[in-house]
Amino acid sequence: MTDRLVERGPIRAATFFALAFVLTSAGGVVIGEPRVGVRWGIGLGVAFGVFAYVFLRPTGGPDGG
Repeated sequence: MTDRLVERGPIRAATFFALAFVLTSAGGVVIGEPRVGVRWGIGLGVAFGVFAYVFLRPTGGPDGG
């Protein structure tokens, strides 16, 4: 299941965007400023998504494949 989340570029980028957005939005709620968390979440999510799409590539599994 997790292999599909990092196998293809657009899916990998969306996964990283979602993770960054959710984490920063939750952080905004924790500090009592949800709007700040969402604002930072969008920016960081885009940056992380672009980074994942351009620079990250899946490697072979433990069996070398």
